[in-house]
Amino acid sequence: MFFFPGEDRPVISPHDLRTASECEFALIRDLDRHLGRAVRADDESSPMMDRIIELGNAHENAERIRLGRLHPGRVRDLTRGPHSREGYEAAMQQTLEALGSDAVVLCQATFFDGDVLGYADFLERTDAGWLVSDTKLARSANVPALLQIAAYAAQLQDRGVPTAPWARLVLGNEDRRDFPLADIVPVYRSRLARLQRIIGEHLDDDGPGAWGDDRWIACGRCDVCEAEVAAHRDLTLVAGVRPSTRKHLLGAGITTIDDLAASTGSVDGIQESRLERLRAQARLQLTQLDDVDAPVAYEVFDEAPIRRLPVPTAGDLFFDFEGDPLWAERGSKDWGLEYLFGVVEVDSGADAFHAFWAHDREQEKQALVEFVAYVQERRRRWPGLHIYHYAPYETAALKQLASRHGVCEDDIDQFLRDEVFVDLYATVRGAIRVSQRSYSIKKLEPLYMEARTADLQKGDDSIVEYHRFMMARLEERFAAAQDILDGIAEYNKDDCISTRLLRDWLVSRVPDGGVGEVVEALAPRPLSDERAAALRLEADLRALVEGVKLDQRTPEDHAVALVAASVLFHAREDKPFWWEHYERIKHPVQNWMRSAGVAVVEGEPELLAPWHKPTPRSGMKRIYAVRVDPAGGTLLDVGGKVAALYSAPPSFPAPADHLPGNAHARSPGTVEIIEAEEEITDRGRVFQRLTILENAPAKAEIDDFPVAFVPGGTVGTKNIDEALHELAREVLQTHPTLPRRAGIDVLRRTPPRLRTGASLPAPGSGDARFIEAITAALTDMDDSYVAVQGPPGTGKTYVGARVIARLVRLGWKVGICSQGHAAVENILDAVVRAGVPGTQVAKAPKYANAPAWTALDRADDLAPFIAERAEAGLGVVVGGTAWDLTNTGRIQRGSLDLVVIDEAGQFSLGKTLAVSMAGRRLLLLGDPAQLPQVSQGTHAEPIDHSALGWLAGDDDLLPPELGYFLEATWRMHPRLTEAVSHLSYAGRLTSEEHVTAVRTLQGVEPGVHEVLVEHRDNKNFSPEEADVVVELVTDLLGRTWTAGDEPGAEAGRPLTQQDFCVITPYNSQVGMLKVRLRAAGFDEVAVGTVDKFQGQEAPVAILSMAASAPGDVSRGMGFLLNRNRVNVAISRGKHAAYVVRSAVLTDFSPRSPDELIALGAFLGLCEHATSTTSRGPSAHVG
Repeated sequence: MFFFPGEDRPVISPHDLRTASECEFALIRDLDRHLGRAVRADDESSPMMDRIIELGNAHENAERIRLGRLHPGRVRDLTRGPHSREGYEAAMQQTLEALGSDAVVLCQATFFDGDVLGYADFLERTDAGWLVSDTKLARSANVPALLQIAAYAAQLQDRGVPTAPWARLVLGNEDRRDFPLADIVPVYRSRLARLQRIIGEHLDDDGPGAWGDDRWIACGRCDVCEAEVAAHRDLTLVAGVRPSTRKHLLGAGITTIDDLAASTGSVDGIQESRLERLRAQARLQLTQLDDVDAPVAYEVFDEAPIRRLPVPTAGDLFFDFEGDPLWAERGSKDWGLEYLFGVVEVDSGADAFHAFWAHDREQEKQALVEFVAYVQERRRRWPGLHIYHYAPYETAALKQLASRHGVCEDDIDQFLRDEVFVDLYATVRGAIRVSQRSYSIKKLEPLYMEARTADLQKGDDSIVEYHRFMMARLEERFAAAQDILDGIAEYNKDDCISTRLLRDWLVSRVPDGGVGEVVEALAPRPLSDERAAALRLEADLRALVEGVKLDQRTPEDHAVALVAASVLFHAREDKPFWWEHYERIKHPVQNWMRSAGVAVVEGEPELLAPWHKPTPRSGMKRIYAVRVDPAGGTLLDVGGKVAALYSAPPSFPAPADHLPGNAHARSPGTVEIIEAEEEITDRGRVFQRLTILENAPAKAEIDDFPVAFVPGGTVGTKNIDEALHELAREVLQTHPTLPRRAGIDVLRRTPPRLRTGASLPAPGSGDARFIEAITAALTDMDDSYVAVQGPPGTGKTYVGARVIARLVRLGWKVGICSQGHAAVENILDAVVRAGVPGTQVAKAPKYANAPAWTALDRADDLAPFIAERAEAGLGVVVGGTAWDLTNTGRIQRGSLDLVVIDEAGQFSLGKTLAVSMAGRRLLLLGDPAQLPQVSQGTHAEPIDHSALGWLAGDDDLLPPELGYFLEATWRMHPRLTEAVSHLSYAGRLTSEEHVTAVRTLQGVEPGVHEVLVEHRDNKNFSPEEADVVVELVTDLLGRTWTAGDEPGAEAGRPLTQQDFCVITPYNSQVGMLKVRLRAAGFDEVAVGTVDKFQGQEAPVAILSMAASAPGDVSRGMGFLLNRNRVNVAISRGKHAAYVVRSAVLTDFSPRSPDELIALGAFLGLCEHATSTTSRGPSAHVG
């Protein structure tokens, strides 16, 4: 920023937006220096920064040369004006005039609107308008870069210049990434408005910005903040004080480290045990805080974690990764490269260092293989060896690498089962208190080693150095590149040695040196024949595309790679569950009680029915009631299957997954929730009272009660895997030709193959246009697929059912599949309504009560049902899940004419491939813009993506050559449709106005209504928002609702409790809302998370965001503002959708491009709001 002479308001640059996005307080300090309120710091020259600027200029020049070759004689270089308001205005005018010339590319165009000044590297003329393009040396996009290109695009828009709907970053690896202006410009405008607001307010102040002023956000980490933290002895100095903890302490009048050390009594919102630990930490830090020469002090407050360390052996290893989280292969969204596996061994009597390097994905895989082979060889020599590391990153990275590359997975699992890895961070945190602000290993080193002397001192420096290495190698400065690598290796070796010295120091802290006994390694689990065959099959398929760069793959290469990844798809999906389970049962409750899906028992359970046998042939059962704390934020549902954890040693035979020393054991029986009711404490915490039915196998009745309930387990996928393996073997046999199968065509992402060789039939006119086009495509189809994207209310089920009905009349055998039984049964109902006799439609019902179709006693009856109808010459429709369609005892491979996958936007490619084996054609129905496919595992290829998500790629809409977009909704009023259309469908979704526009709700305008609510410090539930929801329901109930598509709609009817969908991202807020609505007498108002409402609708939808501010958000802003989830919530409404949120919820600087785009989409939705109102005085000052 700078001031023109004689002016009192600064001119802002994109650099200021960058500073503010990192720390607003630092920007205020910079403003103070311009105003003479603070001393201006001397600019420090940096050879590294000078080199980066030099490389950046070279990168920009290379792009300039490329564009010149592409558009000879049509590239124009613009000049910058003199440093004056008039000079910049003239330069801006030059830019505008050049935009009207015959130039195709403008270089270094000036942008100046009187307040913001910047220079765009390139403006490129396209058919869609002028494209803003900027070069960045980084290999990945970042938030400041996106705000910068958004700033230039916004000025073009404000001047009425035709602008392309996207802007571009040309990255250091020559990757070109485009970003939608509709998502990034709203964030720029929001951040600029906030920046101008806080600058304007501070200009009116008399003195420099004060630390702790809540008008702006202080990061607490930058050099500016660090100085203030130290000067004010801020609570941030205390290790372990998180922002939320700091808020509670400030609320109790505890403002400094000294206050905390001297404090007594309780503090609302902080558990007593945690508060005492923080006080002890503060007291210890005070011994060193005022004396920089004082040695680091420590206290051993619990010897037990140290005594549990293994006995040292000569074969022990000390391990550390170096990785670049922003590395990505061209064409891939798989971020991060582990470029160095460093390990120190000590058996020779000295610290011997081994480095396993990786500079691309293939080398990363090879480094993993070599590292694991190295460990296995040493384990043969020293069976009791352990691998010590500091913090859980190393084990998490190894698990991810093994899954990503499909190698060494069983070896890593065996290491984990044998507890080969020892995390010394967990030992330190459980046993030692030190007088440092941080418990990073660098801060502990003064306790056990001399100060480091190497130039490289921090992990972030290692990443910067690695970037320097990559650039040196790219420029063929190989000697310099090797010198940089040597420096990184030396730094990593020091980290490994530090880990060894820390282990030795910890062991010496216990008086008798007594640490754990040597535990014999578990015998390796034998590799089953099935597992061995699957591993060979996957490896053989991967070999077919080995060495082909991702951005050079053909559609066939993609298909082969995805088929390879499908072989062990389910095994990798299951792994995270079992890793979490085994980790959980090793530790006490407090270590994992806030994990998702975990509910900890509070107080004494109440036995309602002792162990008994309801029938002579049944097992033993008992019923009891418990109060649980769903601390991880997941409410447990009636009918849900969970597992019960008991304190070890259990009063029943230990299960197979129980190891000596485990803190918990899993019940050998099953547990079912038969009743669940939420309750709220005075402080707003949500608890549940559950009634539990527990089943026990013979002679395993349990005398005690569980201490917690956890996720129940994974589901077997044998049939699905067999289908995938059959397809994989077929691909292996026919390669390089690929099988003519519908599933393979989906993987190839090529247009559907029709026998006539034509493109997909275009929809005609009339209400049946899509039914006719899709039917025509399927009847002409040559073992291929057709996809249909159906946004909310567009009649996807209606269209699909009528297509199926037409095909059944032709004698087709149709199988319907989806993620769950309810969706399948819904389509079967629609098929019968479309005119197919119920005697030709069948399923073993899961939820349906007296359905109009044939309810089979067992799913195994599907085969005879199909055979009987076929013998009679009748078409048939059968329904089931992936388990049914891959069970050859129910449906033979290839026996169906058509497989229909409903909700294909949530149905993984892996399962799509499997069920496609049941038929010759695929019809994919769904919407990738609604709830996404949920995946737990890590995969080498995007086999976990949904089928429709894969086909749509990075676009909001399905490409027209691959299928059909149902563009008109019958549900939402045009005003509401407009908001949803811009949010998720690139403005293409319209409304059937002859139906939707005639609906009215007395006194309520249609569309999105934004309701801003004042509240503070709420993380995943808000009593204040719950009260506003109750007020909204109270106000709207009884108003006259007139719906043109309801019987007797002309006269209208009063709005009832069943006419609401109340939706929230968090289960804790679900509980809060249920309790408050119930207390108001609104028991029948539907409340739930987004996933409970997909496919449902109501005249009024209410979305409660719950969190107070970005710093309070549970699971991150990316989750809370997720475009898909917001789309589903808003689009449940027919007439109106209320967004109830904190006014300051969107006042934050995104940390990643994905988070920025999510914020931009949400801000864009709010811009389309019919109304914005506030409840209570605004708490936002800045």
